[in-house]
Amino acid sequence: CTVVWDGLSQQLSEKLQKLQNRAARVLITKSSYKTNSSYLLNSLSWDNLSVRRMKQKANLMYKRVNKLASNYLCNMFTPRTLYMSFDLRDVSQKLYLPKPRTDYLKRSFSYSGASLWNDLPEDIRTAKSLCNFKRSIDKWLFVSDSHMANM
Repeated sequence: CTVVWDGLSQQLSEKLQKLQNRAARVLITKSSYKTNSSYLLNSLSWDNLSVRRMKQKANLMYKRVNKLASNYLCNMFTPRTLYMSFDLRDVSQKLYLPKPRTDYLKRSFSYSGASLWNDLPEDIRTAKSLCNFKRSIDKWLFVSDSHMANM
């Protein structure tokens, strides 16, 4: 269900994250209100909600590309090669991405899922199994988060 919530606004996303932080602080660890929430999430081995939604969306996209998902989901996306009359090097397992005219389309699963999939490095997109894919996504997101934190 986390994939459904991925199109929500920044304001609602922050509210949900605060709720998760409060649950980690009060209900799970019974820590004081002053305890740093990122410390608690790390100690519980929890991802923040935006990272969790991104992982779930990436997993669903892997299942779609490798035909492990339902027909409905498989029919929602089109390989980019069907729209190309010539070969390109960077088209390996990428999906067609429509040009959005509204923010509504940008937040939809059909657009954001294809965009996320196309942004993944080729070695992750071509993982041999879902288990390998999940491991690669964890490493990729960890490196991305570490890089962003140092900026």
